[in-house]
Amino acid sequence: MPIVPSRSGRIQELLGRLASGGPAERDSAVAGLTLLGARVVEPLRAFLPTANRAARLAALEVLDRLEDHASLAPLLDLVRDEDEPVARRAMEALGGRPQPRAARALAGVLAGPAPASRRRGAALALVRLQAAGLVEALDPLAARLLDEREEASLRVAILDALRAQEPPLAAATLRPLLRRLAASADPQLAARARPTTDAPFSLEGLVDELVLAGRSAQAVARTTAALALRGAPAIPALQKSLERLGPPGGVGRDAPSLRARAAIHEALATLDSRVALYDLRETIATRPRAVMPALLRAAGQVGDGSLVPVLSRTVAEETAWLDACAEALAAIVAREKLRKTSAACRSVRPEDRSAFLLLWEAARAARPR
Repeated sequence: MPIVPSRSGRIQELLGRLASGGPAERDSAVAGLTLLGARVVEPLRAFLPTANRAARLAALEVLDRLEDHASLAPLLDLVRDEDEPVARRAMEALGGRPQPRAARALAGVLAGPAPASRRRGAALALVRLQAAGLVEALDPLAARLLDEREEASLRVAILDALRAQEPPLAAATLRPLLRRLAASADPQLAARARPTTDAPFSLEGLVDELVLAGRSAQAVARTTAALALRGAPAIPALQKSLERLGPPGGVGRDAPSLRARAAIHEALATLDSRVALYDLRETIATRPRAVMPALLRAAGQVGDGSLVPVLSRTVAEETAWLDACAEALAAIVAREKLRKTSAACRSVRPEDRSAFLLLWEAARAARPR
């Protein structure tokens, strides 16, 4: 009888790759852990307290993909993670879990003294839960929305997201909110709450418009801005559209498909979403010349350290991209507070090390003083 490796041994091996591997190894480990299903949840939960940021973000990808109820508890733990990107990604994942415990955790962040970016992330995740039918998600949103002492930008973000949600918020619920807000002391909020004759596009309609062939860069930018106003509810629609294009480097290598892929990545980066990081890294690695500027803009805006190796490889293989890659790296370094000795930088392949050092110096020159 053949000897079959134990499941627990395989899980520990994959967790080790999450902790110490480069981006490609982590992506492979994420896929392997996801395939093992619910049995990985408890080992993942034990692994998280000592894991670094990159490993915690990778673990979040696994938890987000697992539909098992047990995966909710570690997501709830990570919502209050001290690391900002980890906490925001956990809230984004909770936005896809229409369960009362998810709403309570997000409501706690929204009502608490958390940084503005976390409170906005919690609000947008609550809007997604409300759109999915979780009635408990609406009360904390309405409380922030109607509080005249609340930060104006947060109230505007909540209102825009509620008005843009799919399916639409029931008129019997939305109209009383709009009547109260139309009398707000904040002029921007009051103006947004007043009736308009403009018929809004559905999210699907905006995404379809974004990827429509032959559109100008200005038209794409306008549609991206409209999607950004929709907030977190736009993320799943963009992700589905990206999945329809197939894997990077696959059959969808024609110019329209590449432009569509780049436009989706820029829109997701504008929404500060990292759900398609793997696709962004793999697409940059293929270096599609026509859309590389857009992809590198997205890389800089999303600002994730796992992009450092692919930027280095790009410069190693084609130095013409040095300046554009340097701008992206400068943004990543600023956001992630990277040093040359950071894990993301150490994961650069030895054969790309010279290009990385060149890129690092160019990025230093590109950063504002």
